[in-house]
Amino acid sequence: MNIEDMLVKDIMNKNPVFVYVDEQLSKVISVLKEHRIHEVPVVDDKKRVRGYFDYENLMRRKNIPLTAKISTLMITPPKVDEEMPVLEALKIMVNNGLRSLPVIKAGDILTGIVSRTDFTRALLNSPEYVNIPIKDIMIKDPVTVNEDDDVNVAIEKMRGLNEMTIPVVDAHNHLKGMVHIDDLSGNLWRIKERLNYGEYKGQKEKKIFKVKEFLSPPVSVNIDAKLKDTISIMLEMKSYVCVIVNDENIPVGIITQKDIIENFVKRKEEEGVFVQITGLETEDPSVFDTIYEIVEKYLKKINKFENYRPQMLTFHVEEHSTTSNEIEYSVRARLVTEKKVFYKSDHDWKLFSLFDKVMSSLYRAVRKDKEKEKELRKIMP
Repeated sequence: MNIEDMLVKDIMNKNPVFVYVDEQLSKVISVLKEHRIHEVPVVDDKKRVRGYFDYENLMRRKNIPLTAKISTLMITPPKVDEEMPVLEALKIMVNNGLRSLPVIKAGDILTGIVSRTDFTRALLNSPEYVNIPIKDIMIKDPVTVNEDDDVNVAIEKMRGLNEMTIPVVDAHNHLKGMVHIDDLSGNLWRIKERLNYGEYKGQKEKKIFKVKEFLSPPVSVNIDAKLKDTISIMLEMKSYVCVIVNDENIPVGIITQKDIIENFVKRKEEEGVFVQITGLETEDPSVFDTIYEIVEKYLKKINKFENYRPQMLTFHVEEHSTTSNEIEYSVRARLVTEKKVFYKSDHDWKLFSLFDKVMSSLYRAVRKDKEKEKELRKIMP
């Protein structure tokens, strides 16, 4: 069956893992770790969907007590019906920046869940897409951590990338494995508690927890692989991420389920650049119209740089309330171009000024990279 003919009920997990609204964070973390998942629906005693929780909540908030009720941390997710076409549900997931969607029936009763893994598996039923070379869609110059780095280095890099997994290399840049947020999460509070206890007792030295203490086996393919081979090994290894390596086992690219799905949606869209904004808590269309005008202005400039034409641009917005009831905004942006991925973040009290600053920073970063490329060509024989 081709993906265009599939319904949500054809690919969803009919026995979803879930937690109850009155459970504590410590219990929820245990559930996530036990099932090796990154997100979970939150239901009431009648199994009605009341919210959604994922590891991003932990990464955004650095100090959350393990006794906190999950009802104070969950978000309200979009929900899909099992009779909805897969392509429609896929766009809902991408537009909301989520890793899974609760599937409901009348009365908001949870009947299943559809995840990025389910969508990625379904894409194997789109042969014209999955037969493309992985090097055509991989993210080049992947961000990595060294196996001897402090775990907090890995956590900060994952937070900056808005990802749950990061490749680990040795001193010679050879791929050694992966480190996952779910491997760190249960230890993160214990680390903090030990450090705080040491500080309270007057100890001068803090114990360093190295990345290699939390290492998982690598999930990788050679740069000559096709997308379908990459998807197959990701599904086999139950991994959200795959590292693309050269013949020397050095990372040259990376691909996530998110990248695979967004690239597919982008190819289905008529627009040349796929733009996604998540986290902005407003339903006023004029706000989005103004933001898109700002974004388009800079994308046109960036598009003039050969080999740096934009392909995907994603923003994650966070709102921070103050005692004066004002809102300060922060934005993390990720621009995927033909050659390279650029990341920028900033904060401002004025939303439109913030987007202008971030887009201006991205434009300058691309221009600087292009200028470096020109200089290298001049000195190369």
